[in-house]
Amino acid sequence: MKLLRLKLHTAFRSLPKGFELYFLRDFDYGEATDFNPYILAGMNGSGKSNVLEALAEIFYHLDCIYLQYKPAYFDKSKENKNGFDPKTSPINAYEVEYFTHLDQELFSNTEAYKAHIKITKKVKERPLIEWLNEMELRTPQELTQLETKSLLPEYVVGYASGNNETLSIPFHKSRILQYDEYLSNLEAQEFISPAPESSLVYLDERYSQAIILTNLLISNQGESDTNEVLLPFKDYVGLLDVESFRLVLRLDKKILIQPKDEEAEKEVALLENLMPSASIESSPFVRSYIEKLRRCATAVFEEVEEWGEDFLEVESNLKNFLYLDYKVNEETKKAFRFHFEHDPLQLFEFFQLLLSLDLCFLTIKEKQYIYNSSNIYLVDDTITQLIENDRILRFKDFKIQKNKLKKAIYTKALSDGEHQFLHALGLCLLFRNKRALFLLDEPETHFNPDWKAKFISSIRNCFPELGPYGSPMMREMLITTHSPFLISDSRMEYVLFFEKNEATNKVESALRPGFQTFGSSVNKIAIRIFGMPNTIGEFAASKLDEFKKELPKLDQKDELEDLIRRTKKELGESVERTLFVNQVFEKIKTLK
Repeated sequence: MKLLRLKLHTAFRSLPKGFELYFLRDFDYGEATDFNPYILAGMNGSGKSNVLEALAEIFYHLDCIYLQYKPAYFDKSKENKNGFDPKTSPINAYEVEYFTHLDQELFSNTEAYKAHIKITKKVKERPLIEWLNEMELRTPQELTQLETKSLLPEYVVGYASGNNETLSIPFHKSRILQYDEYLSNLEAQEFISPAPESSLVYLDERYSQAIILTNLLISNQGESDTNEVLLPFKDYVGLLDVESFRLVLRLDKKILIQPKDEEAEKEVALLENLMPSASIESSPFVRSYIEKLRRCATAVFEEVEEWGEDFLEVESNLKNFLYLDYKVNEETKKAFRFHFEHDPLQLFEFFQLLLSLDLCFLTIKEKQYIYNSSNIYLVDDTITQLIENDRILRFKDFKIQKNKLKKAIYTKALSDGEHQFLHALGLCLLFRNKRALFLLDEPETHFNPDWKAKFISSIRNCFPELGPYGSPMMREMLITTHSPFLISDSRMEYVLFFEKNEATNKVESALRPGFQTFGSSVNKIAIRIFGMPNTIGEFAASKLDEFKKELPKLDQKDELEDLIRRTKKELGESVERTLFVNQVFEKIKTLK
């Protein structure tokens, strides 16, 4: 997709009523298939992250309207007066416009066609989705629910380097929707695909190992363009390959379900729908995703382990685990590519599903509370940290080969910056061929200056010019940042600078800079966009001020020359030091 415009008719956090942003403007429509991430810059608390949060809330609400599966207790009813209401959302009135490509399974032979979508929501009304240029393709007709859902982003991918709980709220609700979708299939005893029906995906640090692993196993296929994409992994982090890892699945966890045929409530294994059946053992093609993992493994074994110290209730402390060990070589990777159809996203989404099953401890009442809540402490209050052995899936002993190191190391040994770099680029690789909207909140906070300078070009390398059908694709990415390096790598048309009105505590403006940011020095950007009075630290600036106070008192050449020597000795090279030294030289020239 490609965003065109967002306008809020009701206030949302620091975004005032009437707030409007233009993204791709009509005179730039020719760049719709070019990948140019929007850089949202501004001081801390200026409101830039609220734009990401607004878009996440909007598309979560739309998602919930058009999902085919929702739990029975989800929608508003007499029994659930606080349930989901299509006419009410955290942003109760808005307009959003964008271009999107059409789903080829629903609309054939339209790979290069740009559908112009406008969504309008009025207070206490259901959102209206319009396909403005439908006549260019066909006679306008009423869209089915499935067709309407396909006009929304295929994925909305969220990531925050810090603890932006407000951005994560709608994404965490989507995780529970995925879990409830799985429960529905478990009750019906139907085969399930790991791909969630909901489009929102929040990739926090819990998914980091899954992101890195899936890319190393499947993305690195020896194709020249893919190897180019993975070069930053090697060149910047020094990550060469995966050496080994272990997956641990807890098999004994059971839950109560109500079968669809109205049988009495019964207890079933949580992973029952994912386990292999005896009839498929001889076939090379399997539907069971756990069987796919088994067939890729170097060694497989099950073990019943005792946990806890209460020996009077030994049976309740017994837990059954499936251990899958992988010593990775090219044959291991071939097996993963075969069973997961050369698609790292397919493997990742299976890991994502298994990770979502940790939500099995939530009661219906607790899930209702989460679905209906906008509490910024939502995650901390309701989604507690499980102890290790209670998790359905664990990644263990994940070892990687790193440049200049003779022995493999655990991924846990990587620095925060290395983890963040691999995480941010890895999520781009996973969704590189999807109609996705990426919402990245300060993804570069732990990077060194060199990595910050290379981040935009590294992201660009993740996305091929052509999509899976051989036609140009539209992808949208919004990045909030305080880094002048990201701004310097972006044209002014794709930079939005936010300023807040201190009196109202609302965003006053979100405008493009009045100068060409692409190729501008970080010093110029720091001064003009972030309002920095100096390009040196405050303590160093105070020392320079001391020298400046001396200057008017000196009127001898030797005294002025000594001032220059002391300034150069005390302070390193900077624009400020150069300007001051030149000022002293000018005074020397005036002496007779």
